[in-house]
Amino acid sequence: MTALTLADHSWQRDDFTVSTERQRLDMDYIHQQLVEKSYWAKDQPRAKTERAFAGSLPFGVYHQQQQIGFARLVTDYTRFGWLCDVMIDENWRGHGLGSWLATCVRAHPELATVHRWMLSTNDAHQLYQRLGWRVVQDPQKLMEFPLS
Repeated sequence: MTALTLADHSWQRDDFTVSTERQRLDMDYIHQQLVEKSYWAKDQPRAKTERAFAGSLPFGVYHQQQQIGFARLVTDYTRFGWLCDVMIDENWRGHGLGSWLATCVRAHPELATVHRWMLSTNDAHQLYQRLGWRVVQDPQKLMEFPLS
């Protein structure tokens, strides 16, 4: 078995770009946003942020050359994708960039066979529902392994 190598993909809208190019990611910006602005990654060490992005399919959102958002997808590229760490800089919210980012993730051509998409959110249910996501129909089928 060989390792999967993916071509970079990008989507353009006016002066905005969504890209999967790893070398464009500003890990300083990403880590700062996660630890300062998210409810799920506060106090996360930088090494953990880098490892999470290295093990996922990353998406960066850029205004011209400046990174203003990001997301990552944990996936096997065949059956399952977990959308996480979706963030748009608060200075750029209200322009539809979060919706566009989530749409670009779902439109990635290497993910066409993925048939189970999931995410977890405390505060963006309406946003994702407008994009076709729904609350899990049979939550009793899902399980987690609590570490605490």
